[in-house]
Amino acid sequence: MSHVNNWANPSKANMQDVYNMAAALEERAQALDQIQVNEALVDALAPVAGEQVLEVGCGSGVLCRQIALGVVPVGKVTGVDISPEFLRIAQDYTASADLSTTIQWGAGQAEVLPFRDASFDAVFAARLLLHISDPQAVLNELVRVVRPGGRAVVMDWDFDTVAIDHSDRELTRRLLHWRCDHHGGNNWSGRQLWGQMAATELVNVKAAPIVSVAHHEYDSLTLSLFKAARVARDGNVISPGEYDAWVDELRSSLAAGSFFASIVYFIVVGERKKEGTWDFQSELG
Repeated sequence: MSHVNNWANPSKANMQDVYNMAAALEERAQALDQIQVNEALVDALAPVAGEQVLEVGCGSGVLCRQIALGVVPVGKVTGVDISPEFLRIAQDYTASADLSTTIQWGAGQAEVLPFRDASFDAVFAARLLLHISDPQAVLNELVRVVRPGGRAVVMDWDFDTVAIDHSDRELTRRLLHWRCDHHGGNNWSGRQLWGQMAATELVNVKAAPIVSVAHHEYDSLTLSLFKAARVARDGNVISPGEYDAWVDELRSSLAAGSFFASIVYFIVVGERKKEGTWDFQSELG
């Protein structure tokens, strides 16, 4: 696990930091590469009208608002976050989107969810587990609160899958590997999700890779790469001169329309076993 930041526990962040984090989540959701990833998550969750759906680690509520469109008019989406400030911001966004009767909010820890067993038809967590010190405990809670026959979906990126077209291969590897191992949480979380989900009581666990491609200045991945260069420079992993040379080439390729970078997100889906059904996976185990 790399360094802990405000995303690991936003309830400890000050109000201004939370507002900045919420604004970043909303801005990120408008980026073309993130629209692709979020749509893939919605497709995997496959919300149905009338269902009860839970998101754990809802932040500003971007995905809750998107999922809510699939469960109206009588279904409900519940967003849970450890930060009461995040929930107040999410509520404001919900009111402006005219979804306040469909979405409800609750404060709680992902490791100890404030719900009875089998309360939801579907549960999901996106970009959360990479910031959690005990992801297995969170997954066990997700499974506990989903009904038999219901489904659980998790998603995270794997930063070690970043590919970028840059002329300096050695510098690129040094910079990105340090960023992966030392900044921003568990950046191998994506590749670990299938094993973690398979260790729960879920059945029919399946993983799907989503390759997110960036070509533009304001794509989410592009911004992450510029940030990776800054933190590597500030961590004395690359020199100021190496930083300038690396980012100058990125800027040049963006201006020329030749910029290419990609990253893999992993979406893992599982079903809560129904009582009295045969578990093929466990029989093989």
